[in-house]
Amino acid sequence: MTRHFRAMVFAVAGGAFISVCPAHAIELTPGTWQETETGTENGKPVPATTDTSCMTPEEAKDPLKGLSPEKDLKEMKGQCKTYDVKQSANSLSMRLQCGDPKQFAMNISVDYTFANARSYSGTVKSAVTIMGKTTTTDKKVEGKWVAAACKKK
Repeated sequence: MTRHFRAMVFAVAGGAFISVCPAHAIELTPGTWQETETGTENGKPVPATTDTSCMTPEEAKDPLKGLSPEKDLKEMKGQCKTYDVKQSANSLSMRLQCGDPKQFAMNISVDYTFANARSYSGTVKSAVTIMGKTTTTDKKVEGKWVAAACKKK
């Protein structure tokens, strides 16, 4: 899930917490990562966005943990389920469902391919329903490692 999408969901719904079981495949490089996202929201093109985040050594050892929204979205703890997790030496995919469909629900499909320990690309497709109104996104994501140190916020 991209950082931009996580920020949007956090702003709209107060956040989400994804609990997933770790599985090891590729190990990423800890430090500052830059993610660029392009695509559509509700079928309409949106401007590209670029964001940076810090990946700890623990998160870098497990891409499932390092790329999960758990880092930023915590207020729906216990309301999310992860399905269809598939990891290989160079890929990660999963499907997430969160919330109560009557009030707030998220359905997210994530597919990442890792070029190496410092580069990944993928897609994030989502449907967020709030009070019966659904917003969809279809995004392409490019992530790259940019520095060993993380800036303090």
